[in-house]
Amino acid sequence: MIWHIAKKEIYQNLTTLRFVLMIILLPILMIANALIYGFGDEGYTAEIRDYNRKVTQGLSHIEEYAAKGLGELAMTGPSEIPKHPAQLKFCADGADAFIPGSITIAAREGGGRSGHDGSVFEDYSWRDLWSLEYLPSNHGGDATTLIKIDWIFIGVFMSFFVILFTFDAIAGERVGGTLSLMMSNPISRGHVLLAKYLGTFATVIVPLLIGVLMNLLIIYLSGSIPFDSGSWLRIVGMIGLFALHISIFIFLGLFFSSRVSNAITGLVWLLLTWVCLAFIFPSLLGLFVGTLDPIPSIERISAEKRLQLANIEDEFQPRELLEVTKLSEAPSVDNPSATRQWAIYFKRRFETKTHIADARVDQQLRQVQLARELTQISPTVCFQYAMEGLSNTGIVSYMNFVKQARHYRATFIDFIKTEDRSDPDSLHIYPVREGLSQKPVDPNTVPRFEERISYQSVIFPVALLTLFNIMFFTAAQLSFLKCDLK
Repeated sequence: MIWHIAKKEIYQNLTTLRFVLMIILLPILMIANALIYGFGDEGYTAEIRDYNRKVTQGLSHIEEYAAKGLGELAMTGPSEIPKHPAQLKFCADGADAFIPGSITIAAREGGGRSGHDGSVFEDYSWRDLWSLEYLPSNHGGDATTLIKIDWIFIGVFMSFFVILFTFDAIAGERVGGTLSLMMSNPISRGHVLLAKYLGTFATVIVPLLIGVLMNLLIIYLSGSIPFDSGSWLRIVGMIGLFALHISIFIFLGLFFSSRVSNAITGLVWLLLTWVCLAFIFPSLLGLFVGTLDPIPSIERISAEKRLQLANIEDEFQPRELLEVTKLSEAPSVDNPSATRQWAIYFKRRFETKTHIADARVDQQLRQVQLARELTQISPTVCFQYAMEGLSNTGIVSYMNFVKQARHYRATFIDFIKTEDRSDPDSLHIYPVREGLSQKPVDPNTVPRFEERISYQSVIFPVALLTLFNIMFFTAAQLSFLKCDLK
């Protein structure tokens, strides 16, 4: 009996105008997605080409300075740290155009330090210790980037059509008198609700699967995005996310359809709920979080950094040239005392720059994390975050990238210190070029940055999607048990 009712539901849905609209618009969106991300000028191919170029430049940089000696390599550090392009960006764009694609390395060169007698170390060229700098994205924000036709957008589109298929699933049959006729058969209300759920789910999921296959086929034939076994597994996981997301709105539609006296009222309530869950609540909560802890502007942070660095300069090198300064002598292997003073100077500058840069990014990321936690009251937002997690896009992907870059920074410094300890001729004073080993370094032993994808961020949104399904199923079940048949 359940399958009979489900087949009847499917047949009714197939003969409606809403199904015709869905079956036309869904392939158009899937094909547009494939053409944009598979054949676009700034697609994955261009991004991976730029990434490989930066990696090659980084290797050349390490080889160049490793040949000059450990001291030179210690001061210059690695080259720019690029973020690997997201292979499945077409599934969840994650607004990556507005997220920095790399972390740069800042290392200031200097010279002309004044001695206590007014002399200048014209022959001493020094290099400030390298540090990480989190520069803003240099991508534009034109109109083409405002709306991305990715799978998340298509998922929101599908949830809208789910509403159109369910708003009259029970209310319409009650008004037409077929609901009481159906219940005159030996079948429980729970089975009727399950049958209607299965009928609507099949009506929506089958065209979606066909659209996904069309999308993947076009992208695969374009040859611009390679797929491996891991990619296919993640795509299967995304299809599961589609199913969870669609299922929530089916239960929501059945709930409202069983609560109202006519189908139009149910449609109004469903549309209002859908707009609130998908757009209003996430936007308002995001705006609210942004007002809790305003992030200082880049200009203010830059001014603060310049002030603190100027204070360090005044402490180590007063402007009066006749005054004895802490940096009155150039560092050298024969002058450990002066070398240690320069090491203190470089460390103070490094710690100041690192603290200011890290603190600002951490504040931004904490604010984003709070906004994510609050906006997950919306199943649509949970669906978006889970899709971004599987695609390795969005702000969480950048947060993981930042953490790994900082871990690489510590690993690189530990390597320099460990390598320096093996040279008996070194003063072992870090971080001054003259205080470290001057011997060349095998570039193959220098640590390389390797970005690792983490899927931990997917667990919580998937758990919430499952919870939403249970909640709305329970609500729909209780509502249908109590509703009148006439």
